[in-house]
Amino acid sequence: MNERRVLLVDDDDTLRRVLHKEIEGFGYQVLSLPDAEGVQDAIKQSMPDVALIDLRLPGMGGMELLELLRGIDEDLPVVMLTGHGSVPEAVQAIRLGAYDFLAKPASLDQIEQVLMRACERRELGTQVRGLKRLAEGRETEGALGTQAILGQSSRIEELRQQIARVAPGDAAVLIHGENGTGKELVARALHAASPRSHQALVVVHCGAIPDGLVASELFGHERGAFTGAHRRRAGLFEAAQGGTLFLDEIGELPLSVQPALLRALQFGEIRPVGSERTRRVDVRVISATHRDLESEIEDGSFREDLFYRLSPIILEVPALRERREDVALLARHFLQRDSAGEAHASDIDEEALRALEGLDWPGNVRELENAIVRLRTLGHSARIRAADVHALVARRRRLKTEALPTLCLEDLERLAVLAAMERHGQNKPAAASELGIALKTLYNKLARYC
Repeated sequence: MNERRVLLVDDDDTLRRVLHKEIEGFGYQVLSLPDAEGVQDAIKQSMPDVALIDLRLPGMGGMELLELLRGIDEDLPVVMLTGHGSVPEAVQAIRLGAYDFLAKPASLDQIEQVLMRACERRELGTQVRGLKRLAEGRETEGALGTQAILGQSSRIEELRQQIARVAPGDAAVLIHGENGTGKELVARALHAASPRSHQALVVVHCGAIPDGLVASELFGHERGAFTGAHRRRAGLFEAAQGGTLFLDEIGELPLSVQPALLRALQFGEIRPVGSERTRRVDVRVISATHRDLESEIEDGSFREDLFYRLSPIILEVPALRERREDVALLARHFLQRDSAGEAHASDIDEEALRALEGLDWPGNVRELENAIVRLRTLGHSARIRAADVHALVARRRRLKTEALPTLCLEDLERLAVLAAMERHGQNKPAAASELGIALKTLYNKLARYC
Protein backbone atom coordinates (compact mmCIF):
# COMPACT_ATOMS: atom_id res chain seq x y z
CA MET A 1 0.00 0.00 0.00
CA ASN A 2 1.30 3.52 -0.78
CA GLU A 3 2.33 5.57 2.27
CA ARG A 4 -0.28 8.24 2.85
CA ARG A 5 0.67 11.84 3.64
CA VAL A 6 -0.80 14.04 6.37
CA LEU A 7 -0.44 17.81 6.65
CA LEU A 8 -0.67 18.85 10.34
CA VAL A 9 -0.97 22.57 11.18
CA ASP A 10 -1.23 23.54 14.89
CA ASP A 11 0.45 26.36 16.78
CA ASP A 12 0.61 24.39 20.06
CA ASP A 13 4.20 23.13 19.91
CA THR A 14 3.75 20.35 22.47
CA LEU A 15 0.53 19.01 20.93
CA ARG A 16 1.97 19.26 17.43
CA ARG A 17 5.08 17.24 18.35
CA VAL A 18 2.99 14.57 20.07
CA LEU A 19 0.53 14.30 17.19
CA HIS A 20 3.37 14.20 14.65
CA LYS A 21 4.95 11.22 16.40
CA GLU A 22 1.66 9.37 16.96
CA ILE A 23 0.40 9.86 13.39
CA GLU A 24 3.72 8.60 12.06
CA GLY A 25 3.13 5.57 14.28
CA PHE A 26 -0.17 5.00 12.41
CA GLY A 27 1.90 4.56 9.23
CA TYR A 28 1.62 8.03 7.63
CA GLN A 29 4.18 10.51 6.36
CA VAL A 30 3.64 13.71 8.36
CA LEU A 31 4.46 17.31 7.54
CA SER A 32 3.79 19.47 10.61
CA LEU A 33 3.78 23.28 10.66
CA PRO A 34 3.03 25.85 13.40
CA ASP A 35 1.01 28.14 11.14
CA ALA A 36 -0.30 28.59 7.59
CA GLU A 37 2.71 30.57 6.39
CA GLY A 38 4.67 27.68 4.92
CA VAL A 39 1.72 25.61 3.71
CA GLN A 40 1.71 26.76 0.09
CA ASP A 41 5.42 26.11 -0.41
CA ALA A 42 5.11 22.71 1.27
CA ILE A 43 2.24 21.46 -0.85
CA LYS A 44 3.95 22.59 -4.06
CA GLN A 45 6.48 19.84 -3.33
CA SER A 46 3.92 17.20 -2.38
CA MET A 47 0.15 17.39 -2.02
CA PRO A 48 -1.06 15.63 1.15
CA ASP A 49 -3.76 12.98 1.19
CA VAL A 50 -5.45 14.61 4.19
CA ALA A 51 -4.96 17.83 6.19
CA LEU A 52 -5.45 18.14 9.96
CA ILE A 53 -5.53 21.83 10.91
CA ASP A 54 -6.34 23.83 14.02
CA LEU A 55 -9.23 26.24 13.68
CA ARG A 56 -7.39 28.90 15.72
CA LEU A 57 -4.08 29.80 14.11
CA PRO A 58 -1.89 32.91 14.28
CA GLY A 59 -1.95 34.99 11.10
CA MET A 60 -4.11 33.21 8.57
CA GLY A 61 -6.84 31.42 10.52
CA GLY A 62 -7.96 27.86 10.08
CA MET A 63 -11.05 28.87 8.13
CA GLU A 64 -8.97 30.85 5.62
CA LEU A 65 -6.49 27.99 5.35
CA LEU A 66 -9.40 25.64 4.64
CA GLU A 67 -10.52 27.86 1.77
CA LEU A 68 -6.94 28.05 0.46
CA LEU A 69 -6.52 24.27 0.48
CA ARG A 70 -9.91 23.68 -1.11
CA GLY A 71 -9.05 26.20 -3.81
CA ILE A 72 -5.88 24.31 -4.65
CA ASP A 73 -7.42 20.83 -4.53
CA GLU A 74 -11.17 20.61 -3.98
CA ASP A 75 -10.92 16.86 -3.33
CA LEU A 76 -8.47 17.19 -0.42
CA PRO A 77 -10.16 16.07 2.85
CA VAL A 78 -9.55 18.69 5.56
CA VAL A 79 -10.19 17.78 9.22
CA MET A 80 -10.55 20.71 11.66
CA LEU A 81 -9.18 20.58 15.22
CA THR A 82 -11.15 22.78 17.59
CA GLY A 83 -11.65 23.57 21.27
CA HIS A 84 -15.03 22.89 22.85
CA GLY A 85 -16.07 26.54 22.61
CA SER A 86 -15.50 26.62 18.84
CA VAL A 87 -17.77 23.76 17.81
CA PRO A 88 -20.26 26.07 16.02
CA GLU A 89 -17.39 27.45 13.92
CA ALA A 90 -16.25 23.93 13.12
CA VAL A 91 -19.75 23.10 11.92
CA GLN A 92 -19.58 26.18 9.71
CA ALA A 93 -16.24 24.93 8.36
CA ILE A 94 -17.90 21.66 7.34
CA ARG A 95 -20.50 23.66 5.44
CA LEU A 96 -17.57 25.30 3.64
CA GLY A 97 -16.16 21.94 2.62
CA ALA A 98 -14.24 20.52 5.59
CA TYR A 99 -14.41 16.73 5.78
CA ASP A 100 -14.88 16.50 9.57
CA PHE A 101 -13.88 18.11 12.86
CA LEU A 102 -12.40 16.82 16.12
CA ALA A 103 -12.89 18.54 19.46
CA LYS A 104 -9.76 18.82 21.62
CA PRO A 105 -8.61 16.78 23.41
CA ALA A 106 -9.37 14.09 20.83
CA SER A 107 -8.33 10.52 21.55
CA LEU A 108 -5.71 8.87 19.40
CA ASP A 109 -8.29 6.29 18.31
CA GLN A 110 -10.57 9.09 17.08
CA ILE A 111 -7.71 10.71 15.17
CA GLU A 112 -6.63 7.40 13.60
CA GLN A 113 -10.19 6.56 12.53
CA VAL A 114 -10.96 9.95 11.00
CA LEU A 115 -7.63 10.03 9.11
CA MET A 116 -8.25 6.53 7.77
CA ARG A 117 -11.79 7.40 6.62
CA ALA A 118 -10.62 10.65 5.03
CA CYS A 119 -7.86 8.90 3.07
CA GLU A 120 -10.25 6.16 1.95
CA ARG A 121 -12.66 8.83 0.72
CA ARG A 122 -9.89 10.51 -1.27
CA GLU A 123 -8.81 7.20 -2.80
CA LEU A 124 -12.41 6.36 -3.63
CA GLY A 125 -12.73 9.72 -5.37
CA THR A 126 -9.63 8.91 -7.46
CA GLN A 127 -11.16 5.55 -8.42
CA VAL A 128 -14.47 7.18 -9.32
CA ARG A 129 -12.70 9.67 -11.57
CA GLY A 130 -10.88 6.79 -13.22
CA LEU A 131 -14.16 4.98 -13.82
CA LYS A 132 -15.69 8.18 -15.12
CA ARG A 133 -12.85 8.49 -17.62
CA LEU A 134 -13.57 4.93 -18.65
CA ALA A 135 -17.29 5.65 -19.04
CA GLU A 136 -16.55 8.75 -21.09
CA GLY A 137 -14.02 6.90 -23.25
CA ARG A 138 -14.65 4.75 -26.26
CA GLU A 139 -16.86 1.81 -25.43
CA THR A 140 -16.44 -1.24 -27.62
CA GLU A 141 -19.35 -3.65 -27.79
CA GLY A 142 -18.68 -6.87 -25.91
CA ALA A 143 -15.21 -5.72 -24.81
CA LEU A 144 -15.40 -7.71 -21.58
CA GLY A 145 -13.27 -10.65 -22.52
CA THR A 146 -11.79 -12.70 -25.32
CA GLN A 147 -15.30 -13.33 -26.71
CA ALA A 148 -15.14 -9.76 -28.05
CA ILE A 149 -12.31 -10.77 -30.38
CA LEU A 150 -14.33 -12.30 -33.18
CA GLY A 151 -12.94 -15.00 -35.43
CA GLN A 152 -12.55 -18.73 -35.90
CA SER A 153 -9.14 -18.78 -37.56
CA SER A 154 -6.15 -20.48 -35.98
CA ARG A 155 -4.40 -17.09 -35.61
CA ILE A 156 -7.27 -15.64 -33.59
CA GLU A 157 -7.65 -18.77 -31.48
CA GLU A 158 -3.94 -18.63 -30.70
CA LEU A 159 -4.31 -14.95 -29.71
CA ARG A 160 -7.22 -15.79 -27.37
CA GLN A 161 -5.13 -18.49 -25.69
CA GLN A 162 -2.23 -16.06 -25.25
CA ILE A 163 -4.54 -13.49 -23.66
CA ALA A 164 -5.88 -16.12 -21.25
CA ARG A 165 -2.32 -17.02 -20.18
CA VAL A 166 -1.04 -13.44 -19.92
CA ALA A 167 -4.04 -11.71 -18.29
CA PRO A 168 -3.69 -13.08 -14.72
CA GLY A 169 -0.15 -11.72 -14.35
CA ASP A 170 1.08 -8.19 -13.77
CA ALA A 171 3.81 -7.91 -16.41
CA ALA A 172 3.69 -5.09 -18.96
CA VAL A 173 2.35 -6.12 -22.37
CA LEU A 174 3.10 -4.61 -25.78
CA ILE A 175 0.43 -5.26 -28.42
CA HIS A 176 1.71 -4.99 -31.98
CA GLY A 177 -0.40 -4.90 -35.11
CA GLU A 178 -1.43 -2.83 -38.11
CA ASN A 179 -3.97 -0.05 -37.81
CA GLY A 180 -7.52 -1.36 -37.63
CA THR A 181 -6.67 -4.85 -36.40
CA GLY A 182 -8.27 -4.44 -32.96
CA LYS A 183 -5.36 -3.76 -30.61
CA GLU A 184 -7.60 -1.94 -28.12
CA LEU A 185 -9.96 -4.92 -28.03
CA VAL A 186 -7.00 -7.07 -26.98
CA ALA A 187 -6.08 -4.59 -24.25
CA ARG A 188 -9.64 -4.56 -22.94
CA ALA A 189 -9.75 -8.35 -22.98
CA LEU A 190 -6.50 -8.50 -20.98
CA HIS A 191 -7.90 -6.11 -18.38
CA ALA A 192 -11.27 -7.89 -18.17
CA ALA A 193 -9.61 -11.25 -17.54
CA SER A 194 -7.15 -9.88 -14.96
CA PRO A 195 -7.40 -9.55 -11.16
CA ARG A 196 -7.58 -5.78 -11.77
CA SER A 197 -10.87 -5.98 -13.67
CA HIS A 198 -12.83 -4.42 -10.78
CA GLN A 199 -10.67 -1.29 -11.08
CA ALA A 200 -10.48 1.24 -13.89
CA LEU A 201 -9.09 0.69 -17.37
CA VAL A 202 -7.83 4.10 -18.51
CA VAL A 203 -7.25 4.45 -22.26
CA VAL A 204 -4.76 7.03 -23.56
CA HIS A 205 -3.97 7.73 -27.21
CA CYS A 206 -0.41 9.05 -27.02
CA GLY A 207 -0.64 10.80 -30.38
CA ALA A 208 -3.80 12.72 -29.45
CA ILE A 209 -2.16 14.76 -26.65
CA PRO A 210 -0.11 17.86 -27.56
CA ASP A 211 3.59 17.24 -26.85
CA GLY A 212 3.77 19.94 -24.18
CA LEU A 213 0.91 18.42 -22.17
CA VAL A 214 1.82 14.73 -22.26
CA ALA A 215 3.72 14.75 -18.94
CA SER A 216 0.91 16.63 -17.19
CA GLU A 217 -1.75 14.28 -18.58
CA LEU A 218 0.13 11.15 -17.57
CA PHE A 219 1.64 12.19 -14.24
CA GLY A 220 -0.53 15.13 -13.13
CA HIS A 221 0.64 18.55 -12.04
CA GLU A 222 0.82 20.79 -8.99
CA ARG A 223 -0.80 24.16 -8.70
CA GLY A 224 1.29 26.82 -10.43
CA ALA A 225 3.38 24.28 -12.34
CA PHE A 226 2.68 26.17 -15.57
CA THR A 227 0.40 28.90 -16.89
CA GLY A 228 -3.20 27.80 -16.40
CA ALA A 229 -2.42 25.26 -13.66
CA HIS A 230 -4.71 26.88 -11.11
CA ARG A 231 -5.04 23.78 -8.94
CA ARG A 232 -3.49 20.40 -8.45
CA ARG A 233 -4.67 17.80 -10.95
CA ALA A 234 -4.17 14.05 -10.77
CA GLY A 235 -2.81 12.42 -13.90
CA LEU A 236 -3.89 9.32 -15.75
CA PHE A 237 -1.54 7.07 -13.77
CA GLU A 238 -3.33 8.07 -10.57
CA ALA A 239 -6.71 7.72 -12.27
CA ALA A 240 -5.76 4.12 -13.10
CA GLN A 241 -4.56 3.36 -9.55
CA GLY A 242 -5.06 -0.33 -8.85
CA GLY A 243 -6.17 -0.93 -12.44
CA THR A 244 -4.75 -0.83 -15.96
CA LEU A 245 -3.36 2.01 -18.07
CA PHE A 246 -3.53 1.38 -21.83
CA LEU A 247 -1.10 3.54 -23.82
CA ASP A 248 -2.28 3.32 -27.40
CA GLU A 249 0.23 4.19 -30.16
CA ILE A 250 3.12 4.32 -27.70
CA GLY A 251 5.47 5.00 -30.61
CA GLU A 252 4.13 8.56 -30.75
CA LEU A 253 5.20 9.33 -27.17
CA PRO A 254 7.62 12.29 -27.20
CA LEU A 255 11.22 11.38 -26.43
CA SER A 256 11.28 13.97 -23.62
CA VAL A 257 8.59 12.10 -21.65
CA GLN A 258 10.04 8.62 -22.10
CA PRO A 259 12.46 8.75 -19.09
CA ALA A 260 9.57 9.53 -16.72
CA LEU A 261 7.52 6.65 -18.13
CA LEU A 262 10.53 4.38 -17.74
CA ARG A 263 10.78 5.32 -14.05
CA ALA A 264 7.07 4.68 -13.54
CA LEU A 265 7.47 1.20 -15.03
CA GLN A 266 10.72 0.41 -13.27
CA PHE A 267 10.01 1.72 -9.76
CA GLY A 268 6.25 2.32 -9.64
CA GLU A 269 6.88 6.03 -9.03
CA ILE A 270 5.62 9.15 -10.77
CA ARG A 271 6.49 12.79 -10.23
CA PRO A 272 3.73 15.31 -11.01
CA VAL A 273 4.85 18.32 -13.05
CA GLY A 274 5.98 21.04 -10.65
CA SER A 275 6.48 18.67 -7.71
CA GLU A 276 9.76 17.79 -6.02
CA ARG A 277 8.46 14.52 -4.59
CA THR A 278 7.44 11.27 -6.15
CA ARG A 279 4.21 9.35 -5.66
CA ARG A 280 3.84 5.59 -5.60
CA VAL A 281 1.42 4.05 -8.09
CA ASP A 282 0.16 0.51 -8.57
CA VAL A 283 -0.79 0.27 -12.24
CA ARG A 284 -0.39 -2.37 -14.93
CA VAL A 285 0.73 -0.81 -18.19
CA ILE A 286 -0.39 -2.22 -21.52
CA SER A 287 0.81 -0.45 -24.65
CA ALA A 288 0.15 -0.83 -28.36
CA THR A 289 1.76 0.27 -31.60
CA HIS A 290 1.67 -0.32 -35.33
CA ARG A 291 5.25 0.90 -35.68
CA ASP A 292 8.51 -1.03 -35.73
CA LEU A 293 9.88 0.25 -32.42
CA GLU A 294 13.18 -1.58 -32.84
CA SER A 295 13.82 0.47 -35.99
CA GLU A 296 12.92 3.64 -34.09
CA ILE A 297 15.46 2.67 -31.43
CA GLU A 298 18.13 2.57 -34.14
CA ASP A 299 17.26 6.06 -35.41
CA GLY A 300 17.12 7.47 -31.86
CA SER A 301 13.41 8.30 -31.63
CA PHE A 302 12.59 5.63 -29.03
CA ARG A 303 14.55 4.59 -25.96
CA GLU A 304 15.86 1.05 -25.95
CA ASP A 305 15.53 0.66 -22.16
CA LEU A 306 11.91 1.81 -22.30
CA PHE A 307 11.16 -0.66 -25.09
CA TYR A 308 12.41 -3.57 -22.98
CA ARG A 309 10.36 -2.38 -19.98
CA LEU A 310 7.23 -2.18 -22.12
CA SER A 311 7.70 -5.48 -23.90
CA PRO A 312 8.49 -8.42 -21.62
CA ILE A 313 5.41 -9.86 -23.34
CA ILE A 314 4.56 -9.03 -26.96
CA LEU A 315 1.23 -10.01 -28.49
CA GLU A 316 0.91 -9.90 -32.28
CA VAL A 317 -2.55 -9.09 -33.66
CA PRO A 318 -2.83 -10.57 -37.18
CA ALA A 319 -3.87 -8.49 -40.17
CA LEU A 320 -7.23 -9.39 -41.72
CA ARG A 321 -5.55 -10.63 -44.92
CA GLU A 322 -3.74 -13.19 -42.74
CA ARG A 323 -7.04 -14.64 -41.51
CA ARG A 324 -9.34 -14.42 -44.52
CA GLU A 325 -11.50 -17.21 -43.11
CA ASP A 326 -12.78 -14.71 -40.52
CA VAL A 327 -14.03 -12.17 -43.09
CA ALA A 328 -17.45 -13.82 -43.53
CA LEU A 329 -18.04 -14.09 -39.77
CA LEU A 330 -17.05 -10.45 -39.21
CA ALA A 331 -19.15 -9.22 -42.15
CA ARG A 332 -22.25 -11.00 -40.84
CA HIS A 333 -21.58 -9.67 -37.34
CA PHE A 334 -21.35 -6.04 -38.52
CA LEU A 335 -24.42 -6.46 -40.74
CA GLN A 336 -26.59 -7.92 -37.98
CA ARG A 337 -25.36 -5.42 -35.40
CA ASP A 338 -26.21 -2.39 -37.52
CA SER A 339 -29.34 -3.61 -39.33
CA ALA A 340 -31.77 -3.94 -36.40
CA GLY A 341 -34.92 -1.93 -37.08
CA GLU A 342 -33.60 -0.18 -40.19
CA ALA A 343 -34.81 -0.37 -43.76
CA HIS A 344 -31.43 -1.28 -45.25
CA ALA A 345 -29.85 -4.49 -46.43
CA SER A 346 -29.90 -7.04 -43.61
CA ASP A 347 -28.51 -10.15 -45.33
CA ILE A 348 -25.58 -11.06 -47.54
CA ASP A 349 -25.26 -13.96 -49.98
CA GLU A 350 -22.39 -16.44 -50.16
CA GLU A 351 -21.02 -15.09 -53.43
CA ALA A 352 -20.74 -11.62 -51.89
CA LEU A 353 -18.89 -13.09 -48.92
CA ARG A 354 -16.44 -14.82 -51.24
CA ALA A 355 -15.87 -11.50 -53.03
CA LEU A 356 -15.10 -9.81 -49.68
CA GLU A 357 -12.70 -12.61 -48.76
CA GLY A 358 -10.79 -12.01 -51.99
CA LEU A 359 -9.85 -8.44 -51.05
CA ASP A 360 -6.64 -7.55 -49.16
CA TRP A 361 -8.16 -5.11 -46.59
CA PRO A 362 -5.17 -2.82 -45.93
CA GLY A 363 -7.35 -1.03 -43.34
CA ASN A 364 -8.11 -4.40 -41.70
CA VAL A 365 -11.23 -4.97 -39.58
CA ARG A 366 -12.01 -1.26 -39.41
CA GLU A 367 -12.06 -1.03 -43.22
CA LEU A 368 -14.31 -4.08 -43.46
CA GLU A 369 -16.70 -2.55 -40.94
CA ASN A 370 -16.90 0.65 -43.00
CA ALA A 371 -17.43 -1.38 -46.18
CA ILE A 372 -20.41 -3.17 -44.64
CA VAL A 373 -21.95 0.18 -43.68
CA ARG A 374 -21.54 1.34 -47.29
CA LEU A 375 -22.97 -1.89 -48.73
CA ARG A 376 -26.02 -2.03 -46.48
CA THR A 377 -26.79 1.66 -47.03
CA LEU A 378 -26.18 1.98 -50.77
CA GLY A 379 -27.07 -1.53 -51.94
CA HIS A 380 -30.07 -1.94 -54.25
CA SER A 381 -31.88 -4.67 -52.34
CA ALA A 382 -32.38 -6.14 -48.87
CA ARG A 383 -29.68 -8.69 -49.65
CA ILE A 384 -26.08 -7.73 -50.40
CA ARG A 385 -24.84 -9.44 -53.56
CA ALA A 386 -21.47 -9.89 -55.22
CA ALA A 387 -22.33 -7.17 -57.74
CA ASP A 388 -22.71 -4.71 -54.86
CA VAL A 389 -19.29 -5.66 -53.52
CA HIS A 390 -17.68 -5.15 -56.95
CA ALA A 391 -19.45 -1.81 -57.49
CA LEU A 392 -19.23 -0.26 -54.03
CA VAL A 393 -16.04 -1.71 -52.57
CA ALA A 394 -13.70 -3.34 -55.10
CA ARG A 395 -14.31 -0.83 -57.94
CA ARG A 396 -14.00 2.13 -55.54
CA ARG A 397 -10.62 0.82 -54.42
CA ARG A 398 -9.44 0.36 -58.02
CA LEU A 399 -10.45 3.90 -58.91
CA LYS A 400 -8.52 5.27 -55.93
CA THR A 401 -5.44 3.29 -56.92
CA GLU A 402 -5.66 4.27 -60.60
CA ALA A 403 -6.05 7.92 -59.65
CA LEU A 404 -2.58 7.94 -58.12
CA PRO A 405 -0.03 9.02 -60.74
CA THR A 406 3.20 7.10 -61.15
CA LEU A 407 5.86 9.80 -61.04
CA CYS A 408 9.63 9.70 -61.11
CA LEU A 409 11.74 12.00 -58.93
CA GLU A 410 12.24 14.46 -61.82
CA ASP A 411 8.46 14.70 -62.38
CA LEU A 412 7.89 15.43 -58.69
CA GLU A 413 10.61 18.11 -58.72
CA ARG A 414 9.07 19.77 -61.79
CA LEU A 415 5.62 19.84 -60.17
CA ALA A 416 7.06 21.34 -56.96
CA VAL A 417 8.91 24.09 -58.86
CA LEU A 418 5.92 25.05 -61.03
CA ALA A 419 3.55 25.02 -58.05
CA ALA A 420 5.86 27.32 -56.05
CA MET A 421 6.09 29.73 -58.97
CA GLU A 422 2.31 29.78 -59.30
CA ARG A 423 1.77 30.36 -55.55
CA HIS A 424 4.13 33.37 -55.63
CA GLY A 425 2.79 34.93 -58.84
CA GLN A 426 5.95 34.01 -60.82
CA ASN A 427 8.11 35.83 -58.26
CA LYS A 428 11.34 33.85 -58.61
CA PRO A 429 13.16 34.98 -55.41
CA ALA A 430 10.06 34.15 -53.31
CA ALA A 431 9.64 30.76 -54.98
CA ALA A 432 13.34 29.94 -54.51
CA SER A 433 13.10 30.89 -50.82
CA GLU A 434 10.11 28.57 -50.30
CA LEU A 435 11.84 25.70 -52.10
CA GLY A 436 15.04 26.25 -50.11
CA ILE A 437 17.25 26.55 -53.18
CA ALA A 438 19.47 29.28 -54.61
CA LEU A 439 17.94 31.68 -57.15
CA LYS A 440 20.48 30.55 -59.76
CA THR A 441 19.42 26.94 -59.19
CA LEU A 442 15.78 27.92 -59.71
CA TYR A 443 16.64 29.59 -63.05
CA ASN A 444 18.41 26.39 -64.15
CA LYS A 445 15.41 24.23 -63.21
CA LEU A 446 12.95 26.55 -64.96
CA ALA A 447 15.11 26.44 -68.10
CA ARG A 448 14.97 22.62 -67.94
CA TYR A 449 11.25 22.24 -67.19
CA CYS A 450 9.67 25.14 -69.14
